[in-house]
Amino acid sequence: MIMLALLIGGAIIGAGVIATYWNNIKDWIARAAKRVSEIITGVVYGVKLFAKKLGEFYQEISKHYSQDKQGNWEETIVTRKIPESEIPQDILDMANNSETDITHKMELELA
Repeated sequence: MIMLALLIGGAIIGAGVIATYWNNIKDWIARAAKRVSEIITGVVYGVKLFAKKLGEFYQEISKHYSQDKQGNWEETIVTRKIPESEIPQDILDMANNSETDITHKMELELA
């Protein structure tokens, strides 16, 4: 009975960490999109999210895609470093030394 309670408690804590992570990402992307829209002259049509391992830290990368008045596409990149302790295990498992696209995972979590 105690083991079951510990497992349930661990699952609840784990779910809290995951929810906090995705809520932080959502807030960060909203702030980044606002900043990007102030900098560019076009409309932001989409965002992709990436994770990358940088030694002891991880980097979250958002790429914002827009089109200027002449129809040229632009990519604006916003990054931030976050400690490993703030990232869910499944994202840690996916991230490596190159950019790993986690956009679909974000869409599933925020839907």
